[in-house]
Amino acid sequence: MKYAFLTMLALLLALSSCGRGDGDKGFYTKFNDLIDHSKPIAFGEDEDIYVFCGTQNWARLETLIRSSVEREVALVYNEKYFFITPADIKEIDQLSKYKNLLFIGSFEAGDPVSNHIRQSLSPDLIDRVQTSGGDLFITKNRFTRDQLILHLVAKDDGRLVDLANIQANKIFDTLLDRYRKRLAYHAYQIKVITEDFFQPYPFSLKIPENYSLYSNDPKNNFLSFIYRARLQNREIPDKYISVHWVEMETDKVDEAWLLQKRIEIGERHFDGDVLDPTKLRTEKFNFAGFEGFRLSGPWENRKHMIGGAFQSYAFWHPQSRKAYFVDNSVYFPAGNKLPILAELFMVSSSLKIK
Repeated sequence: MKYAFLTMLALLLALSSCGRGDGDKGFYTKFNDLIDHSKPIAFGEDEDIYVFCGTQNWARLETLIRSSVEREVALVYNEKYFFITPADIKEIDQLSKYKNLLFIGSFEAGDPVSNHIRQSLSPDLIDRVQTSGGDLFITKNRFTRDQLILHLVAKDDGRLVDLANIQANKIFDTLLDRYRKRLAYHAYQIKVITEDFFQPYPFSLKIPENYSLYSNDPKNNFLSFIYRARLQNREIPDKYISVHWVEMETDKVDEAWLLQKRIEIGERHFDGDVLDPTKLRTEKFNFAGFEGFRLSGPWENRKHMIGGAFQSYAFWHPQSRKAYFVDNSVYFPAGNKLPILAELFMVSSSLKIK
């Protein structure tokens, strides 16, 4: 009995270590403030968005809101970031405990959702709507420890349609930012590889300790890490984070350079991975504070008869006169790749150039 008690005490102490402060050596604590541990646990999935909106307003706005929030990304197949569920305001007591809530209404409308919004907003926010004509309000962790509540509120129904068109992208960006930070928070609940490891390299990364070294090629300036289950399991993804750097006196990084680098890396370091250019997407992108480009899509390895999804980033660092290529790849036959790539993006974004 004494041994069981001590074991339980040790377990409780280990669990209580979650949500560590900045002084905890070996942990990356950037995302610790995301969660309010004094609140109850939040329900629901990270990707599910519950939308409260009056019937008439929803008939006018559903297409716009869905097209913005439920965006698809072409990887191995099309995947969505989020899924909208229209909700009845009568269920607010139950659904107020869920992670992602979006309220849409106007002060002019008499529908139950608009009435609820008018009653729940503070007087200063009501005054802001009356003065400006409409606004988007963002509240975090109001009822539960990990929660995002959005209120899209207009003075009247006419302004509500205009407001929705103006704020649709911001609604998506706010949801995506929270989604990514949730993934990062959970990824960093274990220690990271020590800073000493990166001493020989011109950069550092905050890589969780459950990743291992996949490839270290100093001659070709390539470093790669892999997360892989000890026993091969289709239900657990293989995740790769790789960095390649090149001396470059002037900025020659563009979409063509990025594509060529990903082809080279696939052939040299990933045992013959190949890409289909017709299925790839390239765009300008800000990565780790640097303006550059992103390339994404599916990869396949015909030698091993496997495939998956990837995203690559490239930018030029003027102070060190180097171009950087950062790649995230996932092999996960049993599930969606987009959440894994979102997590890998957050871990890779810890990149610091020396």
